[in-house]
Amino acid sequence: MKEGSALLIALLLAVAIAYWSDHYRLVDSPQTEREADARPSPALPPASPPAAPERLEVVVPADAASRAALCEELLEVIRGVDSALQLPQSPAAVEQLTTRRRMYQEKRATLDC
Repeated sequence: MKEGSALLIALLLAVAIAYWSDHYRLVDSPQTEREADARPSPALPPASPPAAPERLEVVVPADAASRAALCEELLEVIRGVDSALQLPQSPAAVEQLTTRRRMYQEKRATLDC
């Protein structure tokens, strides 16, 4: 019985020390340089760069096979944008996808596809 009581007192003492040390640690206390260096500073989320307008420069190929391949590639991109528009999107994302789709359609019209 004495061993159980001693163990219980030791456990309560350890819990009390842990509680009070955490309690006083949270209070604003002057930090030493070592503690200030050891604590990581709160990380700020990275600022996303403003979305630059996308530019697509298409050089009109001389031969018909290259032109047909480029037209097919542009059509595949337009289909991908169309499928992305079928998914739930934010209004800004819908506007961006619509602008991208319009741009690719204009490039296809430039190539006489």
